[in-house]
Parts: sequence; structure tokens; C-alpha cells
Amino acid sequence: MASLSPAAASPKRLRILDTLDAVLDVGGVYDPSRHRYDHHQKGFSEVFGHGFNTKLSSAGLVYKHFGKEIIAKELGVNEDHEDVHRLYLSIYKSFVEALDAIDNGINQYETDQPPKYVNSTHLSSRVGRLNPDWTDPDQSPEKENAAFEQAMILAGSEFMESVRFHVKSWLPARSIVLECLLSRGNIDPSGEIMVLDRFCPWKLHLFELEEELKTDPLTKYVLYQDDRSKSWRVQAVGVAPDRFESRKALPEKWRGMRDEELSAETGIPGCVFVHMSGFIGGNKTYEGALEMARAALIC
Repeated sequence: MASLSPAAASPKRLRILDTLDAVLDVGGVYDPSRHRYDHHQKGFSEVFGHGFNTKLSSAGLVYKHFGKEIIAKELGVNEDHEDVHRLYLSIYKSFVEALDAIDNGINQYETDQPPKYVNSTHLSSRVGRLNPDWTDPDQSPEKENAAFEQAMILAGSEFMESVRFHVKSWLPARSIVLECLLSRGNIDPSGEIMVLDRFCPWKLHLFELEEELKTDPLTKYVLYQDDRSKSWRVQAVGVAPDRFESRKALPEKWRGMRDEELSAETGIPGCVFVHMSGFIGGNKTYEGALEMARAALIC
């Protein structure tokens, strides 16, 4: 959105800024003791820390100083609670860091190759589209300010949606995945099969917990019950949370088969399907799904 850059700020405007309780993204000063949060000034190099090295924008600066307070309020606990710190890092990673990087002109990928597709649906691009179009004859400050107010509502609501998602969904799911990961040795001696006793979003948690706990061997298959059909799924774990390739896809000779044909091929009763890519399959029962996962490990 349109803003007053430090270079363009006149002495009169700077004097006006000095009278304000808080100043964000303008003024050329970072001083949290006076609630000044700008990142445009020469020599500014503040980062979030905790393993994150992306240069902060004003959004990141505000989150760095007030994020824990917001999260603690949503959780209903004190700011020093371990869950507050855990969510503080996760929300920065999944929501705020991208804003910092885009604002500071940091490429997402270190490569000279053009991207394979365009993503113009992220928050920064949607905020940008709120600016008055260049063809609009009304380019008045009043219209810019109205657009800026829309942008604040959009960004603020999406940030709070992210906080509430992490509080109500992300954190409980992490606890479920942690418990199931720690007990996977009870499922199969290989330690490469994990069973979710209750379905939840598990992929990102699994990768983060494996890294955190230094688990060995890595999980190859995750079993869970489909809430609608009540059948069981056998899903191959990807090589990374955002990659389609699997650590060990289901056997190629099973792929594309269904029902009796698949059961005959595998020798396992109750088979339902195996996807053509081998990333997921299904069986009518838990026992059948576990047999499929065990057979796939040695194929």
C-alpha cells in the first residue's frame, strides 16, 4: 500500500510523526521503547531470531514485540507458557516470515531458473490489488486512505485467523502426532509405520517432530481411518512437506488396481484401491491396511 518513505519525509511530516503514540513502516526509526517500527533506514538488519534469518519488515517487528501477547490471550495462558512460545515460532514461520521476505525483496528460491508457475494469490499480492488502479481517474489521498483501511482489515483478519487456527487446530494436532510417533514401535518392529488413532493434519507435524526428536528410522507410511467411508488409508510419507515424491511409494505393481483385483495381487483381503502415483491406498479394515503397509516395506 502507499506509504511515506523516510527519504520522502519532509521535516514537517517528521515533526508530526514525533507526536504520535506509535509509528509503523515510516519515519526511519526502530525503537520499541517509543513504539517506532520502521525497517527502511540504512543499517537496519534486525531478524526474528530463533533460527530465522530473514530481515524483518515492519510487520515482523510488530509481531516480534507483540505476537506472544496476542497468542497468550487466545490461549488463555501466561506469555511464558511453553505453548505460547511454540505457536509464536510456528506462526512466524507459516505466516509472518513471507511478509517480511516479500517486503524486503527476498526471493523464495535461490535459483536463476524461472518459476514453473505464478502465485498471485498470497496476502501481499491481494493487498496490492486494493490500491487504486492506474486507470482510475480518482487518485486522491482520500481514495488511497480508504484502500489502506481495507488492507488493514484484510491483513488483520487473516493474521488472527492464522492465530486461531494454530490455537484450535495446529496445537492439538501436534499433540496427537507426537503421541502416535512415539508409540509407532508398538505397531510394527520396523518403526516405519505410524497409526493415527484419530485423524488430524499430520504431515508438517511429522516432519518437524522427526527433526526435533532425531527419530531413526524415518516413518514411511501413516495409517488412519477415513471418517466418511470408515475404511482405512495407507499413505506414503513425502520426502518433504511440500513435495509430491514419497519416501517409499506403494509398490508399482499395485498402482491403479482396485477391489478384488488388488486383493488378489497383494494376497490381502479387503483392499479398496492404490493410487496411480503410489502415494496412497486403502483397505476396508485396519488389519488389512497394516498388512498392506508391512508388505510395501519389503517390496
